[in-house]
Amino acid sequence: MSDDEHDNGEEGDFADWNEEEDEGQRRARCLFSSRTHPSPTAALAHAADAFGFDLRELTARYGLDFYGTIMALNYARTVAKDRGASAGTDDAESKVAAERAIEGIAAGEHRDERFLVPALEDDGVLFEWEDFVGTDAAGQDDDDEEEEEGVEPNHDEDDEDDPVVNAEMAASSTDPRVTAELARQLSAAIEENDALRLKMLELTGEPEDDAPTNVGAALLPAGVVTSKRSTAKPVPVAPSPRRSDPRPDRRSALPTVDEDYFGGYGFFDIHRTMLDDVPRTAAYRDALERNPSLIKGAKVLDVGCGTGILSMFAARGGASAVVGVDGAAPMAACARANVAHNGVEDVVSIVQGKVEELLKKGDIPGSANSYDVLVSEWMGYGLLFESMLDTVIAARDAMLKPGGAVLPDVATIHVAGFTRNATSQPFWDDVYGFEMPAVQADLAEEAAKLAVVHGIKSAHVCTTDGVVKSLDLATVTVLDTEFSSEEVTITARTDGVRGDENDDSVKAGGGRGATGLTQRPADPAPDHDAEPIMCHGIVVWFDTAFSERFCKEAPAVLTTSPHAERTHWAQTLLHFPEPVALVPHGSFWWGKDQPKMGLIGTRTNPARGIKVRIGMAKCKEEERARGLDISLEYEPVLEDGTPGTRKARMYQM
Repeated sequence: MSDDEHDNGEEGDFADWNEEEDEGQRRARCLFSSRTHPSPTAALAHAADAFGFDLRELTARYGLDFYGTIMALNYARTVAKDRGASAGTDDAESKVAAERAIEGIAAGEHRDERFLVPALEDDGVLFEWEDFVGTDAAGQDDDDEEEEEGVEPNHDEDDEDDPVVNAEMAASSTDPRVTAELARQLSAAIEENDALRLKMLELTGEPEDDAPTNVGAALLPAGVVTSKRSTAKPVPVAPSPRRSDPRPDRRSALPTVDEDYFGGYGFFDIHRTMLDDVPRTAAYRDALERNPSLIKGAKVLDVGCGTGILSMFAARGGASAVVGVDGAAPMAACARANVAHNGVEDVVSIVQGKVEELLKKGDIPGSANSYDVLVSEWMGYGLLFESMLDTVIAARDAMLKPGGAVLPDVATIHVAGFTRNATSQPFWDDVYGFEMPAVQADLAEEAAKLAVVHGIKSAHVCTTDGVVKSLDLATVTVLDTEFSSEEVTITARTDGVRGDENDDSVKAGGGRGATGLTQRPADPAPDHDAEPIMCHGIVVWFDTAFSERFCKEAPAVLTTSPHAERTHWAQTLLHFPEPVALVPHGSFWWGKDQPKMGLIGTRTNPARGIKVRIGMAKCKEEERARGLDISLEYEPVLEDGTPGTRKARMYQM
């Protein structure tokens, strides 16, 4: 999870983010040999020139759409590997493999879902093939389409709140990369502080004091947490080890990612943020304390127990025994202290370790399939970021009784459209009398590649919403967590809200820094009937339900919707490269007699709706082993169902 939402745009947003390589400089491996090239575009150009595998020609000849192109590329790499060409530099072998791949694509052999899985880890070609093809695999290049209609391409209307790694901004950021950097800096600062403190004690000869007696005192990692009750034993909380290089070796990247993941949750600011999230915490409290038919006398397993709050809720709700498991050693120690301090140690026990390893060793108390209830707050950004659901599924299958309860038991993913007001672009329009289009361009470019975690207002949502995925957490499998959703159609809101109304809060200084002295004309008040609504992308959120299936007395829904109270998950934004124009609800201006010009979804020919489909898959790169890759397909449609250009994008989270 993350700290609080970060601001809509800051001057230092991208100044300190130097860990990520420039996408244009990413090296790429040849499709048909072991050679490497300076960029994915160079690799594809070499495949065309040297081996006759011209992706531009193939997409045009066989009508390959976005997913078809992805499958074709993975199919080509698989053919090269099967024929041994990918391991060497023999051009003759490579050419034979390329010819076989072309024949297979012509025969449709690539159209198999297994070729949606990358054949090569960290394959930049899969993310940048569109740069080589020069289209979005569905037709013309976006810019070319606009130029043909006499509309000047606009690249400055999208947004991303780039991460920033300075103390003030990082403290309020929701971006997971910023959280990781903040954790690293905090770990180093804590260790340095502890070393100085111990050195001072050595110089003065004074004994080391115990930490304060309240449970939050474990914020001093080298100290101890002592219960106010005289019978409680001090619990040591060790500082996180300091590493000179967070990724010392690709072969050990996955263990390092897990260490960073569990270590990140060992910092109390993160847990305070989650506990301070009332919709989240109250939903779990009510499920565990207001459903006696489920909890009273039950044996409960809490996966990822953190501070132990859910375990203590279960104890207070009448559970006969509760076992909390956490992968972070400092947090497990703190949870034990909290349990002892609050007098529920006779009911609650805490186990430290990764669930999968504990299950292999049989180190979770109780026999297999002996628990009545499994509770876990496993959800990440966009629901599935961090991949913790796999761990919950493993614990459920191994430890829960047949027919046992999973809390929450249903999860749904929703989508809707958002306007420019939901982005940080308006902030940079007028910064105390100065325009900053270079910042806007950089933010827009990054937002076209990355899923942006940011909380938006209900007033900035411009369409109806649709459910693209529903998961029954009592039966879901690991395979179900990677999917391509059903298609839904979203249309302009029906409640009189356009989403693009004037809003000073999105401008510099909350409007006070927007002077009106720039050359950019002031935004006119939108005409609710005649002016199209410009949809700038898709906002994704999730709900989790504690349904009547298990919570008979007090069912509840925890929602992260932009229309509800803000949670620490915020929402996930997927930006369009160019906005889609929509007809406002109830508008008569765009009736059948109104002349229309240009492509469907443009200002002169606005769409009645947008068909949307998303996909989610775990990242195959070791360094992003807990990351998420999100695909988005969208297509504007007229009232009679006539479709516009279908487009597809890939976003990293």
